[in-house]
This record gives sequence, structure tokens and C-alpha cells, in this order.
Amino acid sequence: MIAYLKGKIKYQGVNYIILDVHDIGYKIFVSSTTSYKLQATSCLWIFNHIREDRHELYGFEKQEELTFFESLLKVNGVGPKMAINILSKTNLDQLKQTIIKGDIKLLTAVGGVGKKIAGKIIIELKNKLSDNGNINFSDSATEEIIDALKQLGYKEQEIIPYLSKIPKKYKDSSEKVRWMLKNLRT
Repeated sequence: MIAYLKGKIKYQGVNYIILDVHDIGYKIFVSSTTSYKLQATSCLWIFNHIREDRHELYGFEKQEELTFFESLLKVNGVGPKMAINILSKTNLDQLKQTIIKGDIKLLTAVGGVGKKIAGKIIIELKNKLSDNGNINFSDSATEEIIDALKQLGYKEQEIIPYLSKIPKKYKDSSEKVRWMLKNLRT
């Protein structure tokens, strides 16, 4: 899997670029907000979207944008094209604040996003965003903790409030799960 690419922009289309990396041209779909920020030589964080009939690359200027894009993809009904269009609508901070406030107007202004999908995005991501707009469980270790606790019969709504309370001294996922089990039962 490709994690990031650094190279020279050979061509810039409406929603994609061709990035020359050591004489190989990669077509990378980007949001319009990312497209405007790119320099002649750029480094992009990459999301690989692989299907039977296609292999698409999506590029992001910052790791935080990639993480948010991946969170959008976890919402049922949101594919990579829709997610990149959502990120094209505004900057990431404003988008996060829109979700935290529960305002669907910005989301429904994106082509292909109706009220139902906008509502799903808000419901599923609102709890994952803290008041400052950071995603609370975007890393794989935290998702591992959530999955382990779900298998033990806990619901995500029960788990999420305790994630931010895990003491920093616990580094290993198994230690964090044990702590969660002790505190969820009390």
C-alpha cells in the first residue's frame, strides 16, 4: 500500500492531479481545498481505494485530512468520491464544527448528499469529534479497544465516553481494555 507520495505536479485537473514520482505519473484525486494549496513539488498522504475494476488514489496535504476522510468512509452510504466532495466544500475545521453543531446545511450543499446521508454523517461522527474538533478514536489501537469491548457485549455508546478517561500511563491495548472493563462495570 502507498502511504504517501512526493513528487512534481505534471498536470492539475478539476478534481485530480498527475504527480510525477521518479518518472512515474500517479493520478491522484484531491479535494479542491487541497488542490489550491499544492506547490510545484508536493508531498501527499495517500488513501488507496482498490476494487476489482479500478485502483484509485486519493491525496491529502495533511495526515489529519486523511484520517477524517477515512472516518467519512465508515459512514454507510459514503464512498470516496462523495467524501472527497465533502472535503472540497470547506476547510476541515469548519466541516468538523458543522458536524459538532449538527448543522446539515453545509453537507446537503454537496452534490449527492441528501438529508438522510447528512444526518448519518452527523450522527456517526459527532460522538467521535471532541469539542476542539479532533477525532477521538481515529487510531487503530483505539478501534482495537472498541472492537474488543463490543465482542464482550458492550455497546459503542457505553464505550466512547470512557475512551478519553483512560490514564496516559497505559500504553498497551490490552492494559487499556482491562482498565475499561474495570471502569465500565462500576
